Amino acid sequence: MRGYDWVASHADVAAITLAEWFVNVHRDREKSREPIRFPRPWPDVNAKPNVTPDELAELMEKLLARSALRDR
Repeated sequence: MRGYDWVASHADVAAITLAEWFVNVHRDREKSREPIRFPRPWPDVNAKPNVTPDELAELMEKLLARSALRDR
């Protein structure tokens, strides 16, 4: 998947881009000053993490405790 968050083909990305373009061309610029952005399959570089490093370590520990592959 080369860094994508979810699987998308080139056609999927083109459809997302086209739909985003269409919506932004036809939006009411008085009500919506900022352009509308549709989700992309790759992660947002400006996104903030949902958990703290301590919470992440705790969650990883819980995951490993339940994993069938923990000893590999």
